[in-house]
Parts: sequence; C-alpha cells; structure tokens
Amino acid sequence: MRAIGDYAIIELENSTSSMGIQVKTDGRGLVLSCPKYPEIEGKIVLFDDRHRFVTHDDMIIVSVEYLLGVFE
Repeated sequence: MRAIGDYAIIELENSTSSMGIQVKTDGRGLVLSCPKYPEIEGKIVLFDDRHRFVTHDDMIIVSVEYLLGVFE
C-alpha cells in the first residue's frame, strides 16, 4: 500500500511488557510510505495520537500535519 498526497502510512510498533503482554505503542511507528517526505520512509516517527485515523491491520494513515518528529 502507498500513501497519496499529504498522508503517511505508519506501521504501529508493538512492545512487550515485563509481564509478557503485547501492547501497541501509542504515537510511535515505522513509516511505510510518505510521498510528501520520502526521506522519512523506513524511519520511526512520533505522531500526535489524540486524533482519529483510518486503520488497516497494524497500519494507520496519518496526515503529515500530525507528524511530530523522526528518530534518526
């Protein structure tokens, strides 16, 4: 799947707690597609998760205006 326009497709990260419970990490994920900023594809980003996003499996579609930062 590829994003179109000012959107990014982000795969949500799952983390495992010390008790062995898998938890989706809110506000953090791997950019799979982002035509507006192709240099961030394949990188981990932080995004504002207080908004409603379209989801598909473990992926979400986020407007680039809600991207907050990129881990280098």
